[in-house]
Amino acid sequence: MAAIMVAIDHLMEEEAQALAVSPRPRYELSFWKYAGLEEMMSMRVLWQMRIGRA
Repeated sequence: MAAIMVAIDHLMEEEAQALAVSPRPRYELSFWKYAGLEEMMSMRVLWQMRIGRA
């Protein structure tokens, strides 16, 4: 039983170290992403207006 507890403690320590070492990705706002989304939505609106007139 003691060996199992030691193994679990060792595993938990390794996991804690692995989480501490791995860098977190930085999430930043991308102008190009939103500019592209805006362009796609404006083209979609134009096509909907063209189809609606036909």
